[in-house]
Amino acid sequence: MFYPLELPRVRRPLFRDYGGQSGLIPTQRHAGKGRRLGKLWHFMLPYLKDYAEGSSVHGIRYLADPKMRNCTSHFRLIWLLILVATSIGAIVVYVDLNELYQRVRIQTTIRNTMLPIFRIPFPSIGFCPRNRLNWMVLENEAVHHFLGANASAAQKHLFIEFFTAAGDPHLARLNDMSNFFENKTLSDELHMLDHLDLREVYKFIQFKCQDLFHICHWRGNPVNCCELIEYQFTESGLCFVFNTEISPVSRQKAKENKYYPLRTPQYGEGSGLDVFVRLNRSYIRPGKRDINVMIKQPQQWSDVVRHVPHEAHTRISVTPRFTVTDERTRAVTPEVRRCIFADEVHNPHYKNFPDFDYWVGNCRSRCHQEHVIQLCKCSPSIFFPISDKDNFTVCKASDFKCLYDNRVTFSIERHPEEDDYVKNPFKESMICDCFTSCTQLIFDRVFTTTTLDNNETDTEAGTMRLDIFYQSGWFIQYQTTMRFTFVELLASFGGIIGLFLGASLLSAFELAYYFSIGLYLYIHDKRKLKKPQPRVVTIPFGQRKITPIKF
Repeated sequence: MFYPLELPRVRRPLFRDYGGQSGLIPTQRHAGKGRRLGKLWHFMLPYLKDYAEGSSVHGIRYLADPKMRNCTSHFRLIWLLILVATSIGAIVVYVDLNELYQRVRIQTTIRNTMLPIFRIPFPSIGFCPRNRLNWMVLENEAVHHFLGANASAAQKHLFIEFFTAAGDPHLARLNDMSNFFENKTLSDELHMLDHLDLREVYKFIQFKCQDLFHICHWRGNPVNCCELIEYQFTESGLCFVFNTEISPVSRQKAKENKYYPLRTPQYGEGSGLDVFVRLNRSYIRPGKRDINVMIKQPQQWSDVVRHVPHEAHTRISVTPRFTVTDERTRAVTPEVRRCIFADEVHNPHYKNFPDFDYWVGNCRSRCHQEHVIQLCKCSPSIFFPISDKDNFTVCKASDFKCLYDNRVTFSIERHPEEDDYVKNPFKESMICDCFTSCTQLIFDRVFTTTTLDNNETDTEAGTMRLDIFYQSGWFIQYQTTMRFTFVELLASFGGIIGLFLGASLLSAFELAYYFSIGLYLYIHDKRKLKKPQPRVVTIPFGQRKITPIKF
């Protein structure tokens, strides 16, 4: 008779555990491998070997190559060092490239060195005479026209004195009105002129076009001066402006005539605008001679002026600088590219007059206007445009006292970063941080003045000649582009990884898969594995069956 305890038992392995699948009894293990780190390493080692054998990254498969099993471990160490060195090299190069991408994202290069000058409009020329008031009209016709026949002598005297003091108006030169405002009697009575429309008064008392311009030539051909020149208010008051696109008439002309604003394909003296300015000596008051000349873009409201003397031949050589900005630079902020596109109206740095094209000059004029409104609560109509879209109060005659009191502030414009480089002795100033337009046209000019030969004009004294022309028939066009876009950075990074590691974007996805989804599936499958069940042996003994007990 056989008893269950007498059946053969499974023996423990003496030397090896055969992978832990040797029988019914769990195998023995070394005590040091029972630690958590050792268990994790032995648990992950098969999976890591599987990844190394199938990885698309060059060099990793040599770490698990079965052919090196019989070789020394030095070969695996060499390949490991090679992988570490190439990885460090890839990281160093990428960090340098990323720093370049972050710091130098915008670059301006020369796009065309021989662009013909007829591709851009001829500059708009503003003539602002210092002696621009017709004194006889001011003292006689203007008084009756604006004050009426019943005006008192005090009103007439105040009218004449005020417009005499403001005869050469300029936002940055309000100090010229000091004689008027130092007279307390006159300044206190200035409210009596508040009903006047200052724009209309200036148009009425200023010299007419035919009174000032004697002979005009455009591109060497004689033309009617007053057909090309119109009135325009600027920050220098009412001026005579050539080739402008500011007024409604000139804007409509630009829409209907494709050749306006005017252009020229020629260069050199006499090839642009050549003007003889004549002013009768009897009209000239002491200290009020000469002309201020303004050169700007046709769509620009105002710009700085340059003093040009009388009885002289002044040649103004103009060289344009044209810069265009690539549309891809929209990927960065205007603060980075330092320019604004015309449709970025919601940017805090966008300052412009309603219905005007954005130019840095228009931004600066708008900034000046905002400072005036902030200090004096009104906008002077003789210095800035008037629009129904602006909810501003137009300055009256009495408001000029506030303009005069803040004349130091209005005479100085500073950049926000200027204090870091220049010591400013004045605390009061207008701070304007204006970006250029992303399509920017700037005119560099050179003034040359010589004595005027009266035989050239055959006119009386007081005449001056101004010749404005292009210096060259070609100009340089600049282009601002992205030095690195994100796509270019990604392509450069791909080249670095391919050079140092022989990897690609698929290698990154492969690595992400192996250590995310693949690792999860590996752990999940390991946990589902059940321990092997012992085999039950049933031995028949006649009419009885004997089943051994389970160990």
